[in-house]
Amino acid sequence: MERDIDLVIPMVFPEDPAWQRDYASRRGSAAAAVRDVRFRSWGTEHLLVMCCLRYMPWLRRIVLLLASGSQVRPWMADLMESQSTADAPRLDVVLHRDFMPVEVLPTFNVLTIEMFLHRIPGLSERFIYSNDDFFPLSPLEPEDFFRGGLPCQHFDERPFPSSPNVFQLFVKNGLDMVAADFGRRFPRTWLRGGHSMQPMLLSTVREVCRLHAGRISGSFTFERSARNLNQYIFPFWQHLSGRYADHVPPRRYVGPRTPTGDIAAILRDPGCGIVCLNDNEGIADWEARAGIVRREIAAKLGAGGSPPDACP
Repeated sequence: MERDIDLVIPMVFPEDPAWQRDYASRRGSAAAAVRDVRFRSWGTEHLLVMCCLRYMPWLRRIVLLLASGSQVRPWMADLMESQSTADAPRLDVVLHRDFMPVEVLPTFNVLTIEMFLHRIPGLSERFIYSNDDFFPLSPLEPEDFFRGGLPCQHFDERPFPSSPNVFQLFVKNGLDMVAADFGRRFPRTWLRGGHSMQPMLLSTVREVCRLHAGRISGSFTFERSARNLNQYIFPFWQHLSGRYADHVPPRRYVGPRTPTGDIAAILRDPGCGIVCLNDNEGIADWEARAGIVRREIAAKLGAGGSPPDACP
């Protein structure tokens, strides 16, 4: 089997004292960050990697983006040391300093990190970008992400909210920026797709970053801001240029409106595909949900679901 697709996942472990010191150097205190929705851990990171190995075995590499060496967990080192066959994805750890300029470090804004994906050493032309809350939980194929050499995606044009939040503002900013490359305007609408793993072409990411270098370099902030851009600029450009295949893999979304009692059945579904286990401020019982998720995914994986080091 030809292996030329990488999977890129940024991760953060807020219990790390060195990470907390770096955070405090920018904010004065890291106490609140440990449980902040942007950073808090459900203790599912090892399970996520094991799911990718199980259900996406055709990957070339699984690349974890970490802030520094202190973020490397023992289970990562064990997995990297134990990998000895050519018929399984390779786990690689890439630190922020390996692909991001020193002047923007340390950074705690994933939107800034996303603007440097094209600088990840050795990244394949075809790659998939994923957040750490997307879990492949049934078998997926390369054709779910790339067809005819093109990334698979689907967008619908919808009315833009009259009272947008920060997320909606920076997504719309990015759409307006790349739409101008094609003489397009979206004055009252925007493009929306499903929240899932995103396939991309490295050449496209490089082209967008070249065309909009000034705007991108001016978008970096310590915390999320309406002036930020995010990785949606790359699939937007793919869509507007016609360089995509109209397809999405099976997927399910578990968010604040999903009853906690329904989560186990969703995770047990043998054809669920990619499940987004979203965490946000609206989820008061996130610790109970995290326990259910850890138990159900570990059971689904069997013996491979037990991490060498304890979950937080």
